[in-house]
Order: sequence, then structure tokens, then C-alpha cells
Amino acid sequence: MPLLLGSEDFSWYQEVIPGYLFFVGMKDEKKSVDELAQSHNFTVNEDVLPYGAALHASLAVTYLLENQHNSPKQSSHDEL
Repeated sequence: MPLLLGSEDFSWYQEVIPGYLFFVGMKDEKKSVDELAQSHNFTVNEDVLPYGAALHASLAVTYLLENQHNSPKQSSHDEL
């Protein structure tokens, strides 16, 4: 993939909290799905939504498993 010069503000968030930005390939010339997300002609290729959802779920589960903290068996939560 060639380097892109975008106008996303995501890098500002990453200065505070580490993160990532990635593209889920969804171009399908047969369905005329080839516009950028910022275009008024953008159309979602719903065939790839399950892949993007699975990727996000996997990343979230991995993060939670790697960053879980051992809490005492008897803990009091009084949020209200």
C-alpha cells in the first residue's frame, strides 16, 4: 500500500493514549465500492463488515487479557 497523506486527527489522540489506525480493504469495483470514506459517494461494502467486526473484537479481547489486573476476591464497588 502506498503512503498516504491524510487529514486524520487520530495522531493527536495517540500522543496521549497509544493506539492504531488501520484500513479494512473493502474496494469492490463490481459493486462500485471504491470511494474514500470522506466522499459523499462513499458506499459501505457490507460483505466485509464481519471481518472488520471480528478484527476489532479480537483486538479488544487481546487487550483486556493482556491488561487485566488481579483484584481481591472480596472487593467492594460503590460507584453509586
